[in-house]
Amino acid sequence: MPIWDRDLQIKKWDPRILLHSGRNSFLGWLGTKYNAIALNGVAFSNVKTVKIIVGVYGKAGCDFNFTAPVNTTPQNLDLGSIIPAFARVLETKVVCEEAATGLVSMALVAGNASAGAQFMASVQCFSLSTVVATLVALLWTVAPTAAASKVWLQGTPGANWSLDTTNVGKWSVYVTYIDVI
Repeated sequence: MPIWDRDLQIKKWDPRILLHSGRNSFLGWLGTKYNAIALNGVAFSNVKTVKIIVGVYGKAGCDFNFTAPVNTTPQNLDLGSIIPAFARVLETKVVCEEAATGLVSMALVAGNASAGAQFMASVQCFSLSTVVATLVALLWTVAPTAAASKVWLQGTPGANWSLDTTNVGKWSVYVTYIDVI
């Protein structure tokens, strides 16, 4: 069989894949770099997701914790500048990993400013395994900026957390964005 009749072939795996095309005289390594797909060591996938774990007051193993309120006042958490400069947010998602003890509701809001709802309007997320998500890309309402952008999460409990001494309650916050390569 002449070399120009061959399709793309996988030649080797180590954990990269060696690709070979006889038709187009192409040879390249497909692997990963910086959490993105890479071809010959150059990243070309620019969709990335950051996961942040938020817990109730005193919950161990979390990136951030809500404070111990004696009321049901909304609390804002600055999750940091996790969206790189010129990146565009595609989706925000929150998963209740551990139902908070004593909560009758938990309203969550996510945005790029304190108490902002640019990424996620008020949604209820207090039962175990509840998943709430907003496809920000659908409306393209948040424009990229020349500097890294912050993500804020606001939580409003439906009952006083100060009455809970078990420190049970944890949420995973996922922010998916398109990065500039």
